[in-house]
Amino acid sequence: MKMSVKTDDQPAVLRGGSLDTEQRVNVIRIAAIALFYLVHLWHVSAPRLGETAASIIGFDINQPVSSNVHIVVTILCLGWLMQAFAIHFLAERELSERAILLTCMADLVWLTSILCCSTGPVGPLVAGYFLIIMLSALRLDLRLIRATTIGAVGGYLVLLGAARWPMGLLKEVNLSTVPRYHQLMTVLALIFAGVIMDRLVRKAYDASDDRLRDNRKDQL
Repeated sequence: MKMSVKTDDQPAVLRGGSLDTEQRVNVIRIAAIALFYLVHLWHVSAPRLGETAASIIGFDINQPVSSNVHIVVTILCLGWLMQAFAIHFLAERELSERAILLTCMADLVWLTSILCCSTGPVGPLVAGYFLIIMLSALRLDLRLIRATTIGAVGGYLVLLGAARWPMGLLKEVNLSTVPRYHQLMTVLALIFAGVIMDRLVRKAYDASDDRLRDNRKDQL
């Protein structure tokens, strides 16, 4: 299993330990998609759970998920899973920096599309943007973290626009909007999440440099 991920400012000692990182990230990606879809199916079946059971979980049986929305979400989740499985097999050979960047951007597009067709900016799935930023940090690539953070903020802004000015199927979904202070806090939190991941990776770089210096001293 070989995968080369080259980053100009990434220490060589860290490159060697990241050969199977993309497959590990992919396992997390597949698990997250599968668990989200299971919760979605649970929501779809809420009317059959009974009013008491649905209220305990937090589902409103008076606002069931429409068949069109269920179909669209299913198609999007299947497409996202197909991408994840494709990446899993490609990672056995070699993935370039550009391919990894495109994978992260595709994750943001899938997540934004699903949010636009489901809960919108008020839903808990917005936390998925933070998860994608954290996953980008596992590659130990500062430029990837920055690009993913910018992409996450952009995806969230697109989601806000879709809730504010719905078109087509989005009119049937009837997404709820959130107050502007809520929007600002989320955008700032996404930016700071990227900054924190950036600092953590820099700490890893510094630790690897210290380790190399110590090894050189021992050899002298």
